[in-house]
Amino acid sequence: MSTEHSDADKTIVSMLLNPSRTMANWYTGIGILGIFLAVMNILGLVHPNYHISWGGLLTFEATNTAFELKSDEPQVVFSDFIFIGLCVALAGLGLRTFANEESGIAGWFKSIFINDTWPALVDPDIGGWNKLFGAWSLLLGFIFYFYYGIVNTGWVDVGVYSVSIALIALGLGLLMAANAPEGEDNLD
Repeated sequence: MSTEHSDADKTIVSMLLNPSRTMANWYTGIGILGIFLAVMNILGLVHPNYHISWGGLLTFEATNTAFELKSDEPQVVFSDFIFIGLCVALAGLGLRTFANEESGIAGWFKSIFINDTWPALVDPDIGGWNKLFGAWSLLLGFIFYFYYGIVNTGWVDVGVYSVSIALIALGLGLLMAANAPEGEDNLD
């Protein structure tokens, strides 16, 4: 009988509640974005004409309407609290992973800005052309999303998501290709 632990011992629930560093990055990013959007929605700044009901939006209007006409004052509905709670829990799971590491949450936050991706914006010798174009695509995706959201109050517009996600996904793909290890020359 082998003394090695198999991956089957790790259940889906434990993998979701104890995310790896990569998954913790996604949890934290999505959670923080959700909290930001929820606060903007309460203040009436997420869409130029509508207040979003997160319960309706996330259930494809099975529970209630997703878009309600917005008023001139801040609007708070029950689904806002549920959505904020879910986003806080998601971000908390990610941040807990970083808190258990040696560098902590401060080290994770620092790694967002100080890493090997951003110097490649100006020098293709750092990681090659894949890393240069990947870094630019990633940066342009984030800049486009925030610029469009600020200028047009369109934080939940399908078009801005389409363009931003395409640029960010292309950037992440190119960065992963640049960081992939070299293969063998002979594939026979």
